[in-house]
Amino acid sequence: MQTIEVKIEDKSKRYPIFIGSSILNLMTAFIEKNHKEKKIVIITDSNIKNLHTKVLKSLKHLDPYVITIPPGEISKSRETKAKIEDLLLEKHYNRDTVISARGGGVIGDLAGFVAATYNRGIPLIQVPTTLLAMVDSSVGGKTGIDTKHGKNLIGATHQPNAVFTDLDFLNSLPKEELLNGMAEIIKIAVTSDKALFSFIEKNSKDILAKEKKALLNIIKKSIELKKHVVEKDETETGLRQILNFGHTFGHAIENYSEYKIKHGFCVSLGIAVEAKIAVISNNLNQEEEERIISLLDNLNLPTQVKSTINIPKIIKIMKVDKKTRNQKPRFVILKEIGKIKTENNYFSFEIDENTIKKAVEAYKWSASP
Repeated sequence: MQTIEVKIEDKSKRYPIFIGSSILNLMTAFIEKNHKEKKIVIITDSNIKNLHTKVLKSLKHLDPYVITIPPGEISKSRETKAKIEDLLLEKHYNRDTVISARGGGVIGDLAGFVAATYNRGIPLIQVPTTLLAMVDSSVGGKTGIDTKHGKNLIGATHQPNAVFTDLDFLNSLPKEELLNGMAEIIKIAVTSDKALFSFIEKNSKDILAKEKKALLNIIKKSIELKKHVVEKDETETGLRQILNFGHTFGHAIENYSEYKIKHGFCVSLGIAVEAKIAVISNNLNQEEEERIISLLDNLNLPTQVKSTINIPKIIKIMKVDKKTRNQKPRFVILKEIGKIKTENNYFSFEIDENTIKKAVEAYKWSASP
């Protein structure tokens, strides 16, 4: 078992991230030590409820209250958040409550937002069960819900008290979900660590085969990279914007598809398109772009959008992205693998619509599906 500590300047927000196999027994001890006599609420979804049988037994003496919601992005809504809050209020849960989010990114974001606002903020313990959640949504304190206008436009920054990353959950993870998480790992490698990018290139077969040593390596490194960013910029006023590479276009595609395409697959498309934007704007050389696309292709991650895509509609959706200023989409721009463009503490930049159109056109299927 390995431990990473996130040390945000506000000492009250420091927390450990435990990484390893069969480590969930540590969570019971953590709760007993740090949240003695508090009520425990577990928020999970119906797809993974059975995975927590052993954990629930270990917490039985604490009498946890389990709230199970339908799986999928559709549950990450105002309506579901209100239902959870009403259940807690009806059962007289108050500030002596700890919420444990057990699931993928949807659960982590939603449960985290509930914890951020319920009784003006209560403790949160993240237990990510997917690769995507392990390397992304469980770390850094971002919480939120989706609306018809876009993804994660309503939320709060609420750091967890601890994160328990148990690799055993990956044993039963479908390949599609493994790839869903790999897109986020590639994103942070592309923007922050060329050595990690090279490791993934050389060990892609072991990663796809879920070889534990390879997985531990990329998960730990990804978390360390994100920790470094979050510690320097908790609320995304500067450096943390680099974590949005691939997401300006990716989130727009997600909204455009009515959330029918998985987040990681949308990010993969975003990486392709936004790498092309960097090439067109004379920041990234084409050889680096081709290397990025080659890795995505080798992992069977998507790099081409449908030929029928409505580009003006996509651009319109981009204009409500969190980074947008004055109705102009902003993008994180690559200089090379492992390095992004920065100017005067700016980490995202306005890109004209013509350049965006050219980049999307470059990654359209040559024929309708």
